[in-house]
Amino acid sequence: MLKKIAQSFSLTFHPLLMPTIGIVLLLYTDSYLVYIPAQAKNTIIILIAIGTLVLPLVMLPVFLLQGKINSLQLNEQKERIYPFALTSVFYFLTFFLFQRIPVFKFLHAYMLGAFLSVFAATIISLKWKISAHMIGLGGLTGLVAMASIKLNINLYFSLIGIIIGTGLTGSSRLYLNAHTPVQVYSGYATGLIIMIICLWIY
Repeated sequence: MLKKIAQSFSLTFHPLLMPTIGIVLLLYTDSYLVYIPAQAKNTIIILIAIGTLVLPLVMLPVFLLQGKINSLQLNEQKERIYPFALTSVFYFLTFFLFQRIPVFKFLHAYMLGAFLSVFAATIISLKWKISAHMIGLGGLTGLVAMASIKLNINLYFSLIGIIIGTGLTGSSRLYLNAHTPVQVYSGYATGLIIMIICLWIY
């Protein structure tokens, strides 16, 4: 029972979902971003969902058939390298295309942070296993915190919800023996720091 609950948290807060969740939060909060036309919002969300979620997920079965990974869970450190590297490419292309859309730079900075987070996970995975779930949640935490500051909006309840979700997901990854505490904490710190830096200076 506990294992199924832990697996459900791991799936609900899957790292590939974080960019889409983040952009939806940004576009539908009480800031000047709400004035972006509905059609433009839908285009942005679809673009990000395809580039950061759909395409990376589609490639996992391909890697499995090619024998580059042993399971879709990517439990081993070495088997994460190919999926992470290709995901980095998809994230970069999404960021590159995103810059062609005339939207606020804060959104561009967010996608840059998402790309750099995945790229960092790829480089780290060459030598060590780090929690991609926590990198994603760290990035989402950084996004909400910086949006509250730079866009002057109240995201208090969203931030509380993300922190609770982070705690539950981190605990789930530990319970499933997917990561050590150091891998969980370092993953969260990596995503948080990268996102804050990108949103602060971009």
